Amino acid sequence: MGLKRSAILSLLFSFCFYKAEAQLIVDTNTYTPDELVKNVLLGNSIIVSNIKYTGAAHAIGYFNGTKSNIGIANGVLMTTGSVEVAAGAYNPLNRGVDNRLPGDSALTAICGDSTFDACILEFDFVPFADTVSFDFAFGSQEYPAFTCCKVNDVFAFFISGPGIVGQQNIALVPSTAIPISINTINGNCAAESHCGGACCNSNSKYYVDNDSGTTVGYGGFTTVIKALSQVQCGQTYHIRIAIADANDPFYDSGVFLAGGTFRGGTNPLNISTVPVDSICPNDKVSISFPINDASDVYTWQFDGGVVQSGSLGGPYVVSWPTSGPKQVKMLVTGACTYNNDSVIVNINPCDVVVPNVFTPGSGDANDVFFIANLDKYPNTNLKIFDRWGDVVYHSTDYHNDWTGSNATDGTYYYLLTLANREVKKGFVTILRK
Repeated sequence: MGLKRSAILSLLFSFCFYKAEAQLIVDTNTYTPDELVKNVLLGNSIIVSNIKYTGAAHAIGYFNGTKSNIGIANGVLMTTGSVEVAAGAYNPLNRGVDNRLPGDSALTAICGDSTFDACILEFDFVPFADTVSFDFAFGSQEYPAFTCCKVNDVFAFFISGPGIVGQQNIALVPSTAIPISINTINGNCAAESHCGGACCNSNSKYYVDNDSGTTVGYGGFTTVIKALSQVQCGQTYHIRIAIADANDPFYDSGVFLAGGTFRGGTNPLNISTVPVDSICPNDKVSISFPINDASDVYTWQFDGGVVQSGSLGGPYVVSWPTSGPKQVKMLVTGACTYNNDSVIVNINPCDVVVPNVFTPGSGDANDVFFIANLDKYPNTNLKIFDRWGDVVYHSTDYHNDWTGSNATDGTYYYLLTLANREVKKGFVTILRK
């Protein structure tokens, strides 16, 4: 956009800004564009291929939004300049980054003016549902000052394939056929707009005013919106996610694609476990997947777990004899089904706790040789020795039931061997009241 921006900038030099500690985090080094799609963006019920990126290397990257107000935990950020501009406090003196790259003809057709610095991520996908969807937010440095101007930065999600005529833009204001732009979603900008403000408060319920924001570097952005399209299950489609500067290469805009949300259908499908924490060795864990169709083929991996029951999508009842993180993996395939998910189940050590004294005949909790957490370790071998090394008690499957009835008061030596062959040993004193 070229509306007297140099003159406008000269009026803003008296402002002072700072960088907040809590802010959007961006990363252009960890993931390639291919990995951003497969490892960050992709959700359930979908397969992707032929991933292609066009644009500057620093115009696309991973973002973590947990310490910002963008409303998305993490995902892929695509910009008309640099992802770095989106991190930190909004600064109206920042004119963004000019990558000196060409625009995109399809985006030019939408905005009606020349485009620059196009950032385009495209790939084929096969949905295993009757819809495809993903969550996103759009933000820009052009908010709020250049709201309602004739031309603004432009973005679109072009989808094509069976049942779709040509290519359709699904980056729309919810429940309308109106493409999302700075002029179609905004707030109370009349006092700040340099273009008259006639369009201010358009679809304002989808707008977040970030003029004084300290965690995201755009003057405003949309709420989290869902893009979706009807598709045919098992057919191949193409999506082209594109954003570009319009009229001039200044002032960045960005689209935040929510991680794990590009999926077949509209709802996430994930493995669930019950309980989710405080799990000990040999505890029973219920594991299931929300699809349970006998016509599908389910392949589960339980990382050494003992499966006690379960079939298809579950629930399965599984236990692990040892502690540590256990990765459960599941692949389900069918005529119109494809899902690949995994989850980590953390098994706590829940170590046995052996008392150093107990009081037989007391009638309280201490009147037996009670070993805490012993129920997590079935088939535990216990031997009790007196001071001369003679065995006074032996059980190959101890159940906290030794009362010391065959032993006099005094100190004894115990040897406890768990089913995993871990050995505990020490002394215990019998002290009758």
